[in-house]
Amino acid sequence: MKEESEVTKEQTNSKVATEKVQQLMRNPDDEENKETIVRKANNYLLTEEEVGSELFNLLEPYFRQRETLITLNLNNKEIRAKGAWAISKNAAWANLTYLYLQGNSIGAEGAIAISKNTAWMNLITLNLAVNFIGDEGACAISENNSWTNLKILNLSSNKIGAKGASAISRNTTWTNLTSLYFLDNSIGDEGAIALSMNIIWRHLATLYLQGNSIGAEGATAISKNTAWTNLTTLNLSDNSIGDNGASAISTNASWMNLTTLDLSYNHIGDEGASAVSKNITWTNLVTFNLSWNSISDEGASVLSKNTTWMNLKTLNLSWNSIGNRGASAVKAKWPRTIIPVEEEY
Repeated sequence: MKEESEVTKEQTNSKVATEKVQQLMRNPDDEENKETIVRKANNYLLTEEEVGSELFNLLEPYFRQRETLITLNLNNKEIRAKGAWAISKNAAWANLTYLYLQGNSIGAEGAIAISKNTAWMNLITLNLAVNFIGDEGACAISENNSWTNLKILNLSSNKIGAKGASAISRNTTWTNLTSLYFLDNSIGDEGAIALSMNIIWRHLATLYLQGNSIGAEGATAISKNTAWTNLTTLNLSDNSIGDNGASAISTNASWMNLTTLDLSYNHIGDEGASAVSKNITWTNLVTFNLSWNSISDEGASVLSKNTTWMNLKTLNLSWNSIGNRGASAVKAKWPRTIIPVEEEY
């Protein structure tokens, strides 16, 4: 029995010695690093184990700032859904005002996570462009009711269709919204009609709907909105509104503050140009882009007869079918009219 006891004792001592050797062979900073990571998890809800080293190293400096963080710019960092999820959990950024997450492939999952944050009550700018959030992500974003101070929302290039646009239009929280960037999606006429029905965004000044497959029906609906009386910039370029859509836009009597209008790439001909020329509301119009349409000398000449656009500085008629006669007419009225020389011959 005594011999067995001594053997057991020797085995125990050997095990203890082995553990001590292994401990001595470890990086002396390991324990400290481990404690640091645990501490960060407790204080900032971020751990390397959860998000991985690369994402942890990117986000950790911002998490350290806690309530002092005002601007978080992570554009084009490829944080993906996991990064969006990690950010969304942070409740310490009570003063976060500007959040830029463009080009991160966060998808619908990431957008849903972001939408659930209720701590960023001072958020003014949210840029989620180029993230492929789709209708599902747009619907989630629209349901957030904490961002009461939101002024600028960028949802461009996100594969959002009519369903997502409709959800965004129904949001009743963003009463302070001044700028909506919705370009390069696929909302179509149905989405444009839904957006046009919004009466909450009474401070809306900038609306970008470029490249959304909007036709005459959608343009007509947009033209009938009477709530956006503060609108200064409207971009409907790269759609298919045609003469009928242009004619409808020209009849809007609410956009008295409009300074910039872009109707380029829209299959607008002389009929549309003639209709637009009769507008009497846009007395503050400074820049008007009608390039890449189908306007001829006739349409250009009619445009030159407008007497309302007294503040117009730049009229872009490049890449139409305008010759010397039309060019001379508009340039006599507005010297800064843009018509490439080769088109004047």
